[in-house]
Formats: sequence, structure tokens, C-alpha cells
Amino acid sequence: MPTSVPIAVPFTSIVVGTDFTACSAVALAQAIRIAGWSGGAKVHVVHVIDTAVVIELETALSPMQQAIRDGLTKDAEKAWAHFTKGVPEAEGLPIEVSINNKIVGILQRAHTDKADLIVMGAFGQRTPDIGMGTVATACLRKSMTDVLLVRDTRPQGGRSPFKTIVAAVDFSPTSLRAVARAAMFAAKDGAELHVLHVFEAPWHQLLYGESKPLTSDHQQKDYRDGIELRLTEFCGPVLEAHAGLRVNMAVYDSSGHRSGIVEYADKAGADLIVLGRRGRTKLRDLLLGSMAEKAVEGSKCSILAVKPEGFDHPLAADEVPEPLPLK
Repeated sequence: MPTSVPIAVPFTSIVVGTDFTACSAVALAQAIRIAGWSGGAKVHVVHVIDTAVVIELETALSPMQQAIRDGLTKDAEKAWAHFTKGVPEAEGLPIEVSINNKIVGILQRAHTDKADLIVMGAFGQRTPDIGMGTVATACLRKSMTDVLLVRDTRPQGGRSPFKTIVAAVDFSPTSLRAVARAAMFAAKDGAELHVLHVFEAPWHQLLYGESKPLTSDHQQKDYRDGIELRLTEFCGPVLEAHAGLRVNMAVYDSSGHRSGIVEYADKAGADLIVLGRRGRTKLRDLLLGSMAEKAVEGSKCSILAVKPEGFDHPLAADEVPEPLPLK
């Protein structure tokens, strides 16, 4: 049992990365909606023009370097004015246009605004069948705060509450923080919450050439019941904070712990998976962890990745963050 119960507090500062695609429009609308039920969190929008593109133009047109940068910035600001007309409540929001590596530019804006959530579209111009785009995935890996990747291109998608949320639990403290965040989203959106633990049953390894495992059905049920009891006890204190929440405690037998999250979410019709991230000793080495990596690679729905406890924003202590690695 955890020694303390994590409490998910409403967001206060949300950074939205936009590339003016349909998916980023839905992400912007979701960010505005989340800011609303968070009690009026500040929404900051950033569009990053890739440095490599600018350098290529400047190399070809070197006498006009400053004019090129100014022109690209103005073009982006005009595109933003047109873009917001299709996103309710977005008109009037300022946008910061910067020239930088796309990943670094978005994360530096999150540093500056001390964001507690980054929201992005899961992909840009190309819509993959599964998974996320490279920029979105890189921001998810390197961000120092929670990240929501919205996988939706429907114009109404950003204004629609999430309906079915799956919170993945591996009994780590960070996964309990993910449950707290998932419960907050479910309570605000009126969604059904599935608290999921994926396991690989040991009797699958005891076939010895037989078509059926040697473990009896009764023993298998006892095993499942034991895991479900542990899951209920582990998450109970967090879920008690949200009376009336529709919760389904789920233990799912899968040959792959990581792919099992995606399989279960697909069967449940989930539109959001919430999972914890895992950090190394250095902030710059933040990783998702193998379970989260697999879920991101195979997901057909939006992903909310929750940072580990104690992984505080360096600017909260007025510290200057280390330069962010590009790889």
C-alpha cells in the first residue's frame, strides 16, 4: 500500500503546441475545455518554425535573412488568425511564434510558463493508423510535466468530453498518480473509468505440451481475484475522493504486459489512456518506461502521460534548466 495518497489538483497553466493541422485544432479545443473545468487555467499557444527550414532559406537568400524571419513569423500569425475561427473560444488567444527545433521550442515555452500540462495533436499532416507522430512522441519523452496527446481530427472532438478512460496500473507510485489524474478527468467529464492491471498468468507456462493448462479453473479464478483485490486496495483511497464515479476494476491476462494495455483499451472503446512515466536520476534522461512506450506506439486513442512524484519544474525554484538534448 502507498504511504501517501496522491491528489490530482486542477491545472493552472497549459501550453498548446500547434502546427495548424486538424489534429492540433482538436488539441487546442480540448486544452480550452480542460482549462475551463480547471477553474480558468491560463492557455499559452506556441507555433515553432523549424530552424532547419529557416537556415535553408537564409542560405539561399542570405542578403534577406531578417526579412525572411520576419516574413515567416507574420505568415504564421496570419495563419493563426484564420485557424482560430474554426475553434470556439480560441479567437483572441495570443500565439508565440518562435524559430527553433520544434521539440525544444515547445518544451522551452512550457519552462517559461511553468506549465503543468502540455497539450498537442498526436500527429501533423500525416495521420498514422496507430501511434503518434515523432514530434509528439519526443515531447512526451522529454517533457518535465504532464502531457496530453490528442488523437482526433473531428472538428467537434475537442469540445467532446472523454467517455471511456483507461488508467494503467503497475502498482508503482507513479501509476497511482496516473489513477488520480484519470479519476479527475472522469469526474469532470462524466466518463466511465477503467482501472487496469495487465498480467501474464503463470499457468500459461505450465502446459507441458497439453492444450489446456494444468491449473484448475478454480485456482485461476482465485489468482485473478487476488490481483483484483490488490488493485482495489491500491487504488481505493484515490477513488474515494470522487463519489459517484463509474469505475470498473479490470485485470487483463495478456501474453505481453505492454501490448495488453492497448488491447484492453481497444476492446473497452477507450478514447483516453492515462499512464505514468518513469524518470531516471537526471531530468534530461526522462523516459516513458517500456510499458508506456508500447502503449504510445500502438494506441488508437489519446494518451495522457503523468509525471513521477517529486519531478518538479526547475523554474519553480527559479533554476535555469539544462539545455534540452535534441536526440
